[in-house]
Amino acid sequence: MRTKTLIVTLTLGAGLLAGGVIVPVLAASNGTGAGQAQWLTPHEVQLKLEASGYRDLAKLERENDKYEIKATDRDGRFVKIDVDPFTGAILKTEVKRDKNKAATTAEATWLTLHQAQVKVEAMGYRDIKEIERDGDKFEVTATDPDGRLVELDIAPFSGEVLKTEVKRNN
Repeated sequence: MRTKTLIVTLTLGAGLLAGGVIVPVLAASNGTGAGQAQWLTPHEVQLKLEASGYRDLAKLERENDKYEIKATDRDGRFVKIDVDPFTGAILKTEVKRDKNKAATTAEATWLTLHQAQVKVEAMGYRDIKEIERDGDKFEVTATDPDGRLVELDIAPFSGEVLKTEVKRNN
């Protein structure tokens, strides 16, 4: 009887131990854990917002746990939007201005936020943290081809780099 009890106890103990080791390993390797999920790219977020009726994106910033975007909503109001980085779902919308200021003729011919982003990426910059229309230029925070975090000033019509400031080396 003692032998039978010992065998059952060892079997159950081994099963619990294996379950305690195998389950976390499987959970970590399935790609759905919080640390494994991939953020949507800025372009994917822009497409989701445009499909939801937002336009004239003026800022897109990658925050710690969300994307923060400034854009114009369907009613012409300038809004700040918090977006889930994994699903693209809108978490919060805050109206900044009820009436969108009239764009000057010069501003109307600027590159869109997406066009500026595409030009920056074509020059080899990646992992864009922030892109914003600011005064007479776009400001972009991204990683340069050498792996450094940089802040760029981008010409609003051509997309050329006007100024580069290194924020952090490799």
